[in-house]
Amino acid sequence: MSEQTISIDSVVKTFHRFQHPGWRALDALGIRVPKSKYDEFVALHKVSLSIERGEKVALIGRNGAGKSTLLRVICGQMRPDSGRVQIAGNVQALMELGTGFHPDFTGIDNIRSALAFQGLSQARVDRAIDEIVDFTELEDFIHRPIREYSAGMYARLAFAVATAVVPDILIVDEILGAGDAYFVGKCIQRMRNLTSEGATVLFVSHDMS
Repeated sequence: MSEQTISIDSVVKTFHRFQHPGWRALDALGIRVPKSKYDEFVALHKVSLSIERGEKVALIGRNGAGKSTLLRVICGQMRPDSGRVQIAGNVQALMELGTGFHPDFTGIDNIRSALAFQGLSQARVDRAIDEIVDFTELEDFIHRPIREYSAGMYARLAFAVATAVVPDILIVDEILGAGDAYFVGKCIQRMRNLTSEGATVLFVSHDMS
């Protein structure tokens, strides 16, 4: 029997584009701003989709099409204006470079803190570290601060940490675009392995290839 992990029905999300940052600040404080001071951008208009457990699904669309907004709604980072969103299971999301790790911590330190945040025991963290270091192939850089990493190195570490424990749902935005072809191939194989273990993979890109 099929099991839906992501179910979205008629989701709408609209953003206000203000003429001046001051009006945006007032709006953020909950102060009503005259409609003449902003226009509206509809990022999502009655979007509906359902994804079953273990499926691999790609969302392809040009820049500005609303892909990242939809991901943030699915992750719970953003609430829709209207519509229904139901998510079954834990979500690991690779959304943007530069988020999730502390730039002054080493790669090892960031791995430990990220896995501890997921609730893993110390013994499981120690085992996962070896697996992550081996997968990233960062060698001595794993003991250097994250701020010294290139975009490709950051992408390697972020993907390895996010998939160290099999998530129910793995969301991959265009972070892998920073990786080289060899590493992207490793990531694709790991995503295949994850889906064989029951994980759902949602992959997003503006490029069909």
